[in-house]
Amino acid sequence: MVRKQGTGRWQLVEEATLRRHDLVQLQVQNAPLVQRFEAPGSHPFAVNLTFLSSRPELARVLANSFWMIYQPRPRRTTVNRTAETLKLLDRFLDFRSQSQSDVRTTQDLSPDLLKEFAVWLVAEHHLKRKTAANTFTICCCFLRKAQRLHPNDFDPLFSTPKNLFAGADNDRAESRALSLTDFRKILAAAESDVRRIREGYQPGKVPTSAQDLLPFMVIIAARTGINPHALYGLGRDCLSSHEFDEDLFYCTWDKPRAGKRQRQLHRVDRRKQMGVVELIQFLRQFTEPLATAADPPERTKLLLYFSKNPALKCRLISPGTGGASAQNFSAHVIGFIDQHRLPHFTLASVRPTAATQLYLETGGNLRKVQQFLQHADLRTTVRYLVNSITEPVNARAIQRAQERMIQRVTVIPEKRALGVERLDLPKGQARKIVTGRFDTGCGTCRDPYDSPQPGEEKGRVCTSFHACFSCPNGLWFLEDLPQVIATRDRLVSLKRDMKPEDWETVYGESVSIIEAQIIAAFRPEQVEGAEAKAKGHEKRPLIVAKGSLA
Repeated sequence: MVRKQGTGRWQLVEEATLRRHDLVQLQVQNAPLVQRFEAPGSHPFAVNLTFLSSRPELARVLANSFWMIYQPRPRRTTVNRTAETLKLLDRFLDFRSQSQSDVRTTQDLSPDLLKEFAVWLVAEHHLKRKTAANTFTICCCFLRKAQRLHPNDFDPLFSTPKNLFAGADNDRAESRALSLTDFRKILAAAESDVRRIREGYQPGKVPTSAQDLLPFMVIIAARTGINPHALYGLGRDCLSSHEFDEDLFYCTWDKPRAGKRQRQLHRVDRRKQMGVVELIQFLRQFTEPLATAADPPERTKLLLYFSKNPALKCRLISPGTGGASAQNFSAHVIGFIDQHRLPHFTLASVRPTAATQLYLETGGNLRKVQQFLQHADLRTTVRYLVNSITEPVNARAIQRAQERMIQRVTVIPEKRALGVERLDLPKGQARKIVTGRFDTGCGTCRDPYDSPQPGEEKGRVCTSFHACFSCPNGLWFLEDLPQVIATRDRLVSLKRDMKPEDWETVYGESVSIIEAQIIAAFRPEQVEGAEAKAKGHEKRPLIVAKGSLA
C-alpha cells in the first residue's frame, strides 16, 4: 500500500486522498497546479499555482511540496498566504531573469538569490519592512520544508539566510485605531440599526443580506474585542451559563492564530438590551430557521443570511465557512458606511479602537486591556496602544507621576516588623503587612482594598499591579530589596526586545522610581547584600502579586 511506503506527512494523509494522487507521479512528474483543499468545519477551496507553469521543474517540486505540506490539516489563511508568497517569488524570478540567467529548477536556488529576493521585496515591490520580513520568513520556511521532502532536488549546500530583517518585529505598525469620536458615531449607527431590526422582527423572519447582521457584528466586536476571523466563525453555542450567577454568561470563540479557545464573562444588560448576551441570543433566534435547514458546517454557525442576490445564486451564506470571505465581506461594510455617512472603518479596526478606549477609560491600565484582548504577552498589548491617540495621555501621565514621585514612594530601610511601627496604622492592618498578607511580590501594599489607582473601586482587590511603583499605597522594607533589584533588572532586560520609545512609555517611569527613590533610600551595605541575593531571582518568573488578600 502507498501508506506503508510513505513517511513523514504522507502518514497523515487519508488513504482515499492518496488514491486520487499517485505517489510516484507526485514525486517525479508534474503535480496538479490547481489544488483542492478541505479545511475542517468549512467548504472545500482551491489554490491556483499555475503561475509556476513557466518553470516546469521548479513547479514540480514546489507544487508537490505544497500539496504534501498542507493537505493533511489545511488552514485556509495559511495556505493562501503561502500561495501569495510563492507568487511573489515567481514575480521576483521574472524580474531577475531580465538581467541574469533564469532560475529553472530548485538546484538553482541559493542563499544569495534569497537575499536578492529580500531586497526586491522592499526596494522594488515596496513592502514595509515588517511586512517584507513576514513574507520572507514564510518563503524560507516553505523552502526548508520542500528541501526536507525533496532532498535530491536541492543543492546540498542550500540554506536559507537569517537575520536579514533584524529588529523588524519591533517596528511599530501603523495603528488601525479610530478616533474615539468616529468610534462613537459608528456604535451609535449600529445601535440604531439593531433597534430597528429587533422592532421589526417577527417569528420566522430571517436575515436576507449582510446589512441585517453587520450592526450586531460591530457592537459584539466592540464589546468583546474579538477579531474579524473569529467573529465570522462564532458558533451558535458560543454562550454558556455561569455556574452560580444567572445574570452572567460566558462567551466562547476559537482563535485559530493562537491555537486555542478564548472565553469572556458578560453580564445581562436588562436596561438597554445592547449587551453581548442579548445580541447573541437575538441573532440565534433570528437565524434559527436558516440553521435548521442548513447543512454542516453552516448549521453550527451563528452568522447566517439568505442572499436574494441572483449573482450569488440566491443561497445561504455564512462568512465563517468560506461562503463569503473576509475580503468580500468588507464590501458590505462599505455599504454600511455609505448608508450612515460614517468615517471609513473596517471590522479589523474595531478591536484596536475598543482597546484604546478601554485604556483611556481606565487611566492607562495596561493589565485590564491585556485581559480584555486576552494577550499572553503584554508586549503585544502595547503594540495596540502605542498610537497618536494615547501619546498625549501617556505624556500627561508621565508628567503627573514625575511631579508626585517623591510623595508617592514610601521606603523604610529597616526590617518590616520594626519599620511598620513608623506608619501609625491600625493594628489589624499592620499585622497583615508584617505577616505578608498584603505582599505584591516586590513590595507591600498599605491596603489593596482601598486603591487610589484610576479604574479601581473601594472594597475590591486592586488589580493595577503594574502601577505599584508609583502608587501612594506602595511600601518597601529591607526584606523587599532583593526582589526590587531583580524586578529592575528584569524590566531593563526587556529593552532589547522593544523599541526604545515603547519601553520608555511602559517601563521607564517604574525603573526611574526604583533606582532614584527606592534603592537610593537604602544604605550601600544593604544594597550590596541585596544585590547578591537578587542573583538568585534571575531565573524566577516575574511576580506581580502573591499572598492572600482576604
